[in-house]
Amino acid sequence: MKMFQYPIKMLWRTFRIYRFRFTIKRLTNLFRIALSMGVSRLLKRPIVWGDPALLMVEPTNICNLKCPMCPSGAGEMTRARGRMDVAQYKKIIDQIGDRLLLIQFWNQGEPFIHTEFLEMVAYAKSKQIATMTSTNGHFLTTDEQARTVVESGLDEIIISLDGMDQETYEKYRVGGQFQTVLDGIRNLISAKKKARSKSPLVHLQFLVFKHNEGQIHNVLELGRQLEVDLISLKSAQVYSDQQAEVYLPEDKSFRRYDFNGMSRCIKSTLPNWCKFLWYGAVLNWDGFIAPCCFDKDGEFVYGNAFQSQSSFKDVWDGDKRRKFQIQIMQDRALFPMCRNCFEGMRQSYVKYIAP
Repeated sequence: MKMFQYPIKMLWRTFRIYRFRFTIKRLTNLFRIALSMGVSRLLKRPIVWGDPALLMVEPTNICNLKCPMCPSGAGEMTRARGRMDVAQYKKIIDQIGDRLLLIQFWNQGEPFIHTEFLEMVAYAKSKQIATMTSTNGHFLTTDEQARTVVESGLDEIIISLDGMDQETYEKYRVGGQFQTVLDGIRNLISAKKKARSKSPLVHLQFLVFKHNEGQIHNVLELGRQLEVDLISLKSAQVYSDQQAEVYLPEDKSFRRYDFNGMSRCIKSTLPNWCKFLWYGAVLNWDGFIAPCCFDKDGEFVYGNAFQSQSSFKDVWDGDKRRKFQIQIMQDRALFPMCRNCFEGMRQSYVKYIAP
């Protein structure tokens, strides 16, 4: 039964939290995905039925902050930077939106830097697709900005606040302003109350580092004071042993890695399997479809869905995707990005807390 667990969990979470419509097409698509996952594992080769139920959309890979472990913020991303063409985005949603359950508006970059980001959200909601985004919280500075977020129909917004004062916060969120994020959360909560709206669900996220783990109790109390809907404590992803030494917290329950001070190893069985390759896809700002968000530089893209001679389904059903799935099922450990992925981890990479 494990082969069916994730689609069922995603379905239940989406039903419980987000506003969207179950249709025969969406339910049928989910069944086909779950069945193809099960058959693929039994036969040990990729069987592909259905279209993605989850689409990660990257409005832009540009960011206003310089977070040292973010490829975009640290300036280490090799692919071109830009903003998604909204007309092209709408074309993709028109093609597959009737099978989509959820769009996550993130990958690299800060979504709100795209000036038409909320138009993208509203278009997805017009197709009755659930929507969520993740932000550093610097674009909710006015009542008007907060109001437009509520009016867009966005279902969930994750706001990162990784410290309880400016000094601690900016150790990782380089260039960020603690008070700006705090005020933005207050503005959004106020806008929801004025509109008598239950959405978006306001999700306060705290990345746990060595320099802020002593503030966990404080951020939980702050979340309750702010009246956010959800708080999460998330472990950090690092890319080098040096970063591990600097950033990994002393509390090992908030580490994705076993680390002895010299070398690190992710707490994972690293199975030759990745369920996301069956139920989800990443649409980068320029139209390239990547297998997952860990493919930061687009090394393993399946193709470009914005090209006039191809559709999303042409790329999704193409040979490149199947070949990548075969490689993953043969030896996933060959891929450095997979060796730093939480798929197959022995513990959850995030702890959710209701205020």
